[in-house]
Amino acid sequence: MQKHLGAAALGCGILFCAVASGKDVLPESGPMYEQTMQRLLLVDAERFGNRIVAVGDRGYIVITDDYGKTWRRARAPAEPMLTAIDFLDDTLGLAVGHDSVILHTADRGETWTQVFAAPSEQRPLLDVLYIKKDFAIAVGAYGAYYESRDGKTWTGRKISQDDKHFNVILELGEGRLLILGEAGTILSSGDWGKTWTPVASPYKGSLFGGVVAEDGAVLAFGMRGRIFRSKDKGATWSGVENASTAALIGGEKLPDGSIVLAGGSGVALVSRDNGMTFQPLQTGTTRALAKAIQGESGVVLLLGEAGPRAVKLAPRRAVGTEQ
Repeated sequence: MQKHLGAAALGCGILFCAVASGKDVLPESGPMYEQTMQRLLLVDAERFGNRIVAVGDRGYIVITDDYGKTWRRARAPAEPMLTAIDFLDDTLGLAVGHDSVILHTADRGETWTQVFAAPSEQRPLLDVLYIKKDFAIAVGAYGAYYESRDGKTWTGRKISQDDKHFNVILELGEGRLLILGEAGTILSSGDWGKTWTPVASPYKGSLFGGVVAEDGAVLAFGMRGRIFRSKDKGATWSGVENASTAALIGGEKLPDGSIVLAGGSGVALVSRDNGMTFQPLQTGTTRALAKAIQGESGVVLLLGEAGPRAVKLAPRRAVGTEQ
C-alpha cells in the first residue's frame, strides 16, 4: 500500500510507502517494536529537552525520551495521516493532517484530543503554527486556512484569491508570518495574520518547506531540490546552489545553528553558514526523507518512509566555511 506525503503528494506526486500491510497488528498505545518503527512513515516532529514527538501515517503519534533509541505510541484517537506538529512550549502542542483534522495536547504529547475536523471539505492540512497561547494557525491544501484563539476552537478564513496549496507557515518575529506553497506561492503578513500580501516568487515550482536561520535569513525549498534564501523577511530571494534535483520536503534549524534539509531519494543537506551553502549528508538510504530533528549530541534523526534514521554530523568547525 502506498500513501501520499502531505505537501509533496499535493504538489508533485511523490509517493511514500505506508506503515505496513493491513495484516500488521499495531499497538493502540505503549512501546513500539523496532521493526514496526522501521516501517512507519513519519512526516514531522518536534523536540523539547530530551523528548521528541513525531507524527505520521494512520494518525500515529510516537514519543522518544532517549534520542530515538526507544519509542512508544501516544494515546490519541484513530485518525487519517498526520502531516505536521508544533509545540508552543514543553506542555501544549497541536498536530494536523488529512480530513482537516486538528489534535490538541496539554501534557507534553502523552495524550491527544481531536478538536476539529472537516472531512467533507477534502482539504488536508499540511502545517500548523502554535504562535502564542491564545493564537494558532493551520494551513493546507486548496488555500485552507484556520485560526484559533485557544488551540481548541477553530475558524476558517479565505486569505487568497486562488486555491493553491499552502504547504508551510513560518514565524519570522515581530508579528511577521510567511506562507510558502504550490506553484511558488509566497504570502506575507506583518500583523500576526490579520492581513496577507502576495510576494513576488523566485520560482514557479512548489515550495514544500521553510526554515528561519540563526541570523534571521529565511530559506525556502521544494521541487527539483531548489533552495532560495531571503535576507529581508521574504521580500526578495536569491538562489542557493544544490547539485541534487531530488525534491526537498522538510528542514530544521538545529540547536547549534546548523540547518539540515531532507527530501526524496534519501537526500539530506547540511549548512553551517545560515543557509548560504549546503553540503550533502551520507544518509545510507535511498528511501524518501521528510524531516530532520536533533538527536543526541552529534547525531541528527532523519524521519521519512522508513521511520527514524540516525546520522552522525561532523563537528561544526569541520564542515563548510565555519572556523
